[in-house]
Amino acid sequence: MIRQWKQIAGLSIALVALAGLATWDEWQTKQDEKAKETKGLITSLKSENIVGILFRSIPDGDVGGKSEVKEQSAPPTLEVSLKIVDGRWQINSPVQTSADQQTVADLLKNITEYKTESEIASGKDKWETYGLAKPRRTIELETADGKKTSFYVGFNTPVGFKVYVASSASDAIFTGSQYIATSTAKTLFDLREKRVLNTAAPSITSLKMTSPSEKMTLERSSGGWLLKAPVVASADAPAVNNLVDDIVGLKASEFFDQPDKKLRDSLFNKKPILEVELVTDKSSIFLQIREGQQSTYATVTGETAIFKVADELRAKIIKSSKSLRDKKIFNFQSADINKVSIDGQFFKRVSSDWYAEKDASKFGTDGKYTGKPEDQPKGVSHVRSLVVDLEYARAEEILEANDSILKKLPKAPKHQIVLENGGKNSKLTVDIWLAQDNSESIYVRQSDSNQTYRAKRSVIASITPSAIVPVGDEANTPALSN
Repeated sequence: MIRQWKQIAGLSIALVALAGLATWDEWQTKQDEKAKETKGLITSLKSENIVGILFRSIPDGDVGGKSEVKEQSAPPTLEVSLKIVDGRWQINSPVQTSADQQTVADLLKNITEYKTESEIASGKDKWETYGLAKPRRTIELETADGKKTSFYVGFNTPVGFKVYVASSASDAIFTGSQYIATSTAKTLFDLREKRVLNTAAPSITSLKMTSPSEKMTLERSSGGWLLKAPVVASADAPAVNNLVDDIVGLKASEFFDQPDKKLRDSLFNKKPILEVELVTDKSSIFLQIREGQQSTYATVTGETAIFKVADELRAKIIKSSKSLRDKKIFNFQSADINKVSIDGQFFKRVSSDWYAEKDASKFGTDGKYTGKPEDQPKGVSHVRSLVVDLEYARAEEILEANDSILKKLPKAPKHQIVLENGGKNSKLTVDIWLAQDNSESIYVRQSDSNQTYRAKRSVIASITPSAIVPVGDEANTPALSN
């Protein structure tokens, strides 16, 4: 019995030892993997822990070695101070403005993940030899506890597409890929936010646009947009959303933070080609698009800076009220329509099929045909197609009642289509004229409306029947002209 207990105890000890060995082996493997991942890193800092950056840079010139450094004049040095404010990077100097969040994130990533390849020397007395005493790039990173660590980029190595680097953490000099030099070769323009306006499209509740041709007001309404001036009408929501996106996403191609008098006079001595007021729940922003002698500029009321913008901006944001009107001509559901007349010929819907009115009467109220199979009426598929085409019809142009083109149209329309849904106020009468100057266009008007729409002729492509007339009934079916 005692021997048996000793065997059990020995086995237990062995199992515990094996478990401990496995745990240690797992721990050691993780340590080895961690050491492999961190081997050669120039710094142990993590991007998410950095709250401040002091970026110093001189333009890259001939940086192949000490003997090749030009001594005639010191190159200009760029110094930019950045801080995290409310979770976003801001530039504090040389200007106070928003930073380009992605550019700063990429800069930090390139530094904190940069790995050196080999240590080639040690001692601050040797730094000058490798271009590190006066480095072309100095990037000081500050953490929340106030600790600051600097990273330096010196000369390129004579061969091998490498560069000399060091950090304030030690006196050691390392070599590594030249990529760190090119990826940190940033200008103030690179580091700053390019967007002219610091607002988001979803926050805009209304906008007013003034151009030499008209004043326009748009208001957000029930998930869409409503045109309030110069006329009251539904707006084309996708078109307005695209316009708002283009305005709030407007980017500068060049900044003039302290514009000289010549530039200011050339822009402010004449009216803007477009003025935009963007209204949010909290504030209003006033943007002006101005025309220079050779370029297009943007200014924001209350700001000193002038922003040079792309010339093609005009086509994107200088819009007329007509171009932003809702181009959908009708507001009905084709599934609700149960009776249609086309130039005086009547059709009815039975279940999901359409028939000439006299044939529709041969079906019961349940939609079933009870007569002889050989006498069952043929459906008229073109009516269904026409109703669907009208439901989704969109205009190419919206014309007001006094438009000169409309005065040339005949008094009587070429076609008249009446749609009925069986309810109160159920009739929708549509008058159609053929365009005299364009065989592919038509003019469409609801009989009770002052607005006329120019649309593609394909909207009424199904107005004539196609092999739908029952055999022997051709003489009784009027031909429909299109």
